[in-house]
Amino acid sequence: MKKLVFTVGMAFILLNQTNAQNFKETFDANSLEWTECAFESNNGTAVIDGGKMTIVSKGENKGLGIALTALSGVATKVGANTFFETHCYAPLDVQKPFKIRTHVNIQKLTNDRTTGLVFNYRDGGNFYCFNFNNEMVRFERRVDGIVVGAIQQGVKWKDKKKVDQEWELISDGQVLTFIVDGVQILKVRYMPLEYTGFGYYTFGKQELQVDDVEFIQL
Repeated sequence: MKKLVFTVGMAFILLNQTNAQNFKETFDANSLEWTECAFESNNGTAVIDGGKMTIVSKGENKGLGIALTALSGVATKVGANTFFETHCYAPLDVQKPFKIRTHVNIQKLTNDRTTGLVFNYRDGGNFYCFNFNNEMVRFERRVDGIVVGAIQQGVKWKDKKKVDQEWELISDGQVLTFIVDGVQILKVRYMPLEYTGFGYYTFGKQELQVDDVEFIQL
């Protein structure tokens, strides 16, 4: 009997430890204290409502030149394809292996609108991000608001409206991997992580709806 109680007790402890390493945000409430902006700022809004996080960035559709300007990190004027982001602090130890899986809907996938993830987020000028349009995916490292390093990979998706996708960000402690719908899109090395800030990014006249995000400590 004592052995049975001990076995059940150990199983309960292990189950709790496993659950403690995983957290799924379904946006039924703002449990992770995401930054929200319900009023229209100079460059967008981020609102949790109806079990979704919706991020909208404002901007005029001015073609590929503007999109490439954004991806190169050159500053743009407010109101003309500026970016908008929302973030929380992930319940992870980012210096150990982890996976972040999220399901999103992109309003429109074209070459003049970008969207993606921000992570290793310290503040609005210091973070990493994976962002992409229908022609390329790009990793950026920003310091004090300036892109100080980037890695770019060509991809090709058709121009589409309302694209449902699954994104995964995986860190094994040495390599960062960005995956879209089960396909590895970009792998990056030598990018140490220090901060747990994580969120979403839109640029141009773009809207991104997030259904859920799961944080998994590996």
